Amino acid sequence: MAWGFVTAALSLIAACVTQYYIYKIGPCGKYPSETTYSGCAPINVWIQTIPYLLIAFSEIFASITGLEYAFTKAPMNMRSVVTAVILFMSAISYAIGKAFVSVSADPLLVWNYMIIAILGAIGGAAFWLALRKPEVAEDKSNFIPESSFKGRQMSHGGQAA
Repeated sequence: MAWGFVTAALSLIAACVTQYYIYKIGPCGKYPSETTYSGCAPINVWIQTIPYLLIAFSEIFASITGLEYAFTKAPMNMRSVVTAVILFMSAISYAIGKAFVSVSADPLLVWNYMIIAILGAIGGAAFWLALRKPEVAEDKSNFIPESSFKGRQMSHGGQAA
């Protein structure tokens, strides 16, 4: 899941660099959306695939892995709670993103992308630091062979047979 944070940060860095060059070499400077000039920056539109691909991989690494974790590691009666916590964390991240809407306009787009990239990198580093030791312990426990012990069966009176 930490790789999800890393690829999200890389995606935003790619968007930041792209936007920087749009401002730098475009004929409208830092205000391409506010002019009626018909020219545009000589940057191929396919360069936008880099941030989109990286953010797609980020979703796979972070969101899908979190949901998979909820359904494979959580006890059956806690799966919905674990899934709800994961989705609540996503809601918090979207709310943080919404807080930066005011800088989602020219000429502040470079700052917007970079701030969110830094926040993602910090979040990823904090996530990795907090969970690296439990992850090692869990990896070890994943290789413990599954037990065939089913427990004692209860008789109809509620006492073990």
